[in-house]
Amino acid sequence: MRAWALAGVLLTLCLYGAPVQAAPAQPPGHQAARYVRWFYPSQMAYGPIENGSGNTGSAPAPWAFLTLPFMGPHYVTSIFDHCSPNYASNGRVCRYDGVVASAAVGGPDPTFDAGYAQTPGRHDYLYYDGHDGYDYGLDYEPVAAAAPGTVRLADWAVPSCHSCLSGLTIEIDHGNGLLSYYGHLSRLSVAQGQHVRRGQVIGISGSTGTATGPHLHFGIYHVNGSGPVDPYGWSGSFPDPYPHDLGDLWIGGSPRYAGIPMPHVSVSAAPELADPTAIDVSWSSPGEGDAFTVDAVDQDGRMTRWMGGAGAGSAVFHGRPGQSYWFWVAVTTDLGWSDANGSVAISVPHLNHGEAQ
Repeated sequence: MRAWALAGVLLTLCLYGAPVQAAPAQPPGHQAARYVRWFYPSQMAYGPIENGSGNTGSAPAPWAFLTLPFMGPHYVTSIFDHCSPNYASNGRVCRYDGVVASAAVGGPDPTFDAGYAQTPGRHDYLYYDGHDGYDYGLDYEPVAAAAPGTVRLADWAVPSCHSCLSGLTIEIDHGNGLLSYYGHLSRLSVAQGQHVRRGQVIGISGSTGTATGPHLHFGIYHVNGSGPVDPYGWSGSFPDPYPHDLGDLWIGGSPRYAGIPMPHVSVSAAPELADPTAIDVSWSSPGEGDAFTVDAVDQDGRMTRWMGGAGAGSAVFHGRPGQSYWFWVAVTTDLGWSDANGSVAISVPHLNHGEAQ
């Protein structure tokens, strides 16, 4: 009765396998055309999915400080274009490892002309010309802070135009001259001026602004406004076409999930032999600052809040004779991650005639 399972993850990857990316900004009242593709050409040298184990083959810069802005496997749908990370098209997409796809050689994707094939006649498209960050296929899922810092923006990118640019956006200043940027969110979980920890849930991904579908735009930028930075740095065999990179900024050199305990609720329920109406219930989960809620669910499906705001522990529930109960336990960690799980059902026996309740 887990709240999620591997099958659900795989189904989500299949259902939301259509690449999406930010569209050029539209003036108020103008709608960007919807764009959908039905397959996922690999954007990274090590595969199409970022699962926390990809190997860039690069050493980290001495000042590397980043972990992935999400948990769990997700498709990379668009990369940082070293040939023109300014949303201006120049007919080429240049990846961090020196791979170049161009309109002249590989040709454009017929359904999205800012993506180019690496090989003539093939569908190994790289997306997209002019992009200044990375797009990940998060479908209304938690977004995590990629490093500790202070929130400098948690608002609409253009307050007067909710369909413009990156929509609901968060910027985190990391105190090293760089900020991380999280765009197209559907919900904000932090506020301007708030300090956040690595791996903390800061919002929920979405499709606000000029996005063509649900995803997360993640970018690293100089705080002083001197432009974007590719967190993968440059490992190509020729000089970096983009002069403002700072090397590989992933801790350890390759993108990894934040090393935080993730919640995983365990719950048990068992009858007491000495009291047939009593059910011993216990619950626990990894994580710090866990806050649990425990609901009792009767045989008719009625759910009643039994405990709220509790820590890990146990308690005795007294049920009515002739009824069965199971228990639904949910937890939220102090970093904002949540999980839930249910117990087995326990039947409270009927009373014998003349037996007191």
